[in-house]
Amino acid sequence: LFTSEDRCHDGLTSEETAFLVAAAEQRAAEERAATRARRRSRTLTASLCAVLAVALVVGLTAVRLRQDSEKQTTDTAARRVAAVADALRGTDPRTAMLLGVAAWRLSPLPESRRALLGALAQPELGNFTDPAPSDTPDRFLDTSGRTLLSISDNTWRTWDVDTHRRIASGSVPRGTVVRASPDGRVLLIWTAARTQRLWDTRTGRWVGDPLPLFGYTVGFGVRGRHYWVKSRDGRARLYSLTDGHVVFRTPSARGGELVHAAADDDRLLAVCPRGRSPQIWDTSTRTVRRGAWTNARGVCGEGFLGFTGGRLLSLTEDRARVWDTTSGRQLADVAHPGADSAVVSADGSFLATGGGQEIRVWRLPTGGAPVFRHSLANASLFGLAWDSSRPLLRYLEGGTVHTLDLTTTLTRTWRTSPLTGVRLSPDGRMLATAERIGDRYVFQLRNTRDGRLLRTLPTPSLPVFSTGIPTVPADIIEPLLSFSPDGGMFAYGISVPSWNVVSQRLTVWDVTAGRAKTTVDLATASAMPPDAIALGPGGRTLLTARLTDDGIVNETWDTMRRRRTVRLPGPAGNHLAVSRDGGLLVTDNRVVRAGRSHAHDLVQRDSIEEIVFAPDGSGLAAGDGTGRVALWDGALRHRAGILRNVLLGPVDQSSDSAEAITALAFSPDGSTLAVGGNAGTLQLWDTATQQPLGPSLPTSGESVDTLAFSPDSTLLYAGGRHVPLQRYVVDPDRAVSLVCSRAGSRELTRAQWRTYVPDRPYRRICS
Repeated sequence: LFTSEDRCHDGLTSEETAFLVAAAEQRAAEERAATRARRRSRTLTASLCAVLAVALVVGLTAVRLRQDSEKQTTDTAARRVAAVADALRGTDPRTAMLLGVAAWRLSPLPESRRALLGALAQPELGNFTDPAPSDTPDRFLDTSGRTLLSISDNTWRTWDVDTHRRIASGSVPRGTVVRASPDGRVLLIWTAARTQRLWDTRTGRWVGDPLPLFGYTVGFGVRGRHYWVKSRDGRARLYSLTDGHVVFRTPSARGGELVHAAADDDRLLAVCPRGRSPQIWDTSTRTVRRGAWTNARGVCGEGFLGFTGGRLLSLTEDRARVWDTTSGRQLADVAHPGADSAVVSADGSFLATGGGQEIRVWRLPTGGAPVFRHSLANASLFGLAWDSSRPLLRYLEGGTVHTLDLTTTLTRTWRTSPLTGVRLSPDGRMLATAERIGDRYVFQLRNTRDGRLLRTLPTPSLPVFSTGIPTVPADIIEPLLSFSPDGGMFAYGISVPSWNVVSQRLTVWDVTAGRAKTTVDLATASAMPPDAIALGPGGRTLLTARLTDDGIVNETWDTMRRRRTVRLPGPAGNHLAVSRDGGLLVTDNRVVRAGRSHAHDLVQRDSIEEIVFAPDGSGLAAGDGTGRVALWDGALRHRAGILRNVLLGPVDQSSDSAEAITALAFSPDGSTLAVGGNAGTLQLWDTATQQPLGPSLPTSGESVDTLAFSPDSTLLYAGGRHVPLQRYVVDPDRAVSLVCSRAGSRELTRAQWRTYVPDRPYRRICS
């Protein structure tokens, strides 16, 4: 503002000065007001920004919470659906398969993966339940297993097991239906007049004359063209089902009554005189046919005798015996406690027995252990039937026909002359096989994708034995096969364990270059040939196990210098593994690190049967002789856990022998472990959750000798000596299409979706 001096100096009047002062004060007031307004505006803007920021954070949090809640709800639904899928495998297999796909579509969780792969591995393919309620109807399954005959209220009905559609129906005379012909056409009826008669359902007429109810037994031929009658006089008669006339009659049974009879409709009639051996009559020549059954004891008593699959079958007490009626030789004599049903496949290659809470399938004529076992889960079995058109086995339980898929078990790639050795490369690209042809061994490399032969390797030289040793039997010669951890090198040779040799040559083959890289004579260090070998990285080192007078000895060799570098100290083993970088050598409960050997309890102080490193070096798995598998970190510093034993118990419950681990393999990323046993069990495991991925995979029933995953982890390869290579899809995306196809390309109905997935919107899962 102006002072008096300013006024004097400027020469302004008092009025002018007052005007200027007032103007200046007004301007100052306006500036102060503007400043306050600007401050208020900035404060309001800041507040609005803060409010907006808070609103944005709250909104994003709400969205995130909603997303998390939605994911939790979806994951919960997926887990529940996966659990239901596992529970329905035995009662509603097709729905179980579709629910496995639905679980994976909802959320790709470990539980969903388990349900999906389980849908691909489950043997149960489908079932059909007779629409007639309760257990009142009499039900019979025809020999093909494709047709169910149901009889109630004096009406017969036939149903197609595959399509679930009714085929035909008709009336039945009053009486009790006790038996049906193999094709379900003719019924054996006990009438109120105390007679038994045959009723032809197609013509609606009686066949033949009535027979007394007591003292006569009636049965059918396997093809439904004849029926036989066992009478009081100890004779068996064969009749035509067309007109009821007698085709053949046996002489009077000498030494006792007949307790069994059977006809195959192709000239043969079998009878069983009590306390004697079975007799087979050739009805065309009217002569008795001789065979191994002639000396069979314990057959003609309580039990079953019949023709099936072109074979003669006997089922008595706990034993099932099968004979070839053409050659006369016995094909099988197997034990199955509690078995009350048995049937041979149409081609005569397999025997199925059922009862005692289990179905078992045996390969003929090898016998031995069953190649397939299926738990009946306390169900009562009323009949077994092979489908002659497909590798399916069906059984009747109550009013339900169950269908088991045995495609892999009944594989046509089964070799009657087994290989002597098989080995898959760790990267899953190649299969090495060894086969004895005459006096020489042939080693070959094949592509695992298509089985194509890549190369037949140079024939290795046989071991040279010490002077005075006679010719060694060929059946004790063993091939040696081992790939390097990266699969780029392959070592092979021939060994005769426990025999002194002066030359034991081993070839290291460069797989990529297609030539021999080096040859090592292992006899330069010891006269005892090796029992096992393991090739190190790049094929530069070799780990061996020999059985000497001092026990098993482990050695390391420099393959390029062709000399032994170290005889490892301490207890040794003949199960060997080398890490990918070569820094760890592992044998039975022993680890060699930096040249120093340390005792290491790999499983639970049991004998080790198989050891394998993960391809990425992240872990190690070791299996023992009791079926247990332990998981370790890649450096073997700590044990991650022991997988629970899911292998089946021994066939003979009185035996304490368990299935042993024979093969192990990690997927390339280490997330999946495949475990194979010597009884044919093949199980997938999720290494993170340490839970099995569904039921065991179907196999041919022989020992699983080698396993490997494909480089992209989509396939699992398995090999044995009779079936060198089998492929299994383990990629979920590929599994979805296979499961949908296996389920008949169907979709879950909306009603099923509401039942099993009520809190998720309906969606088509197989489209």
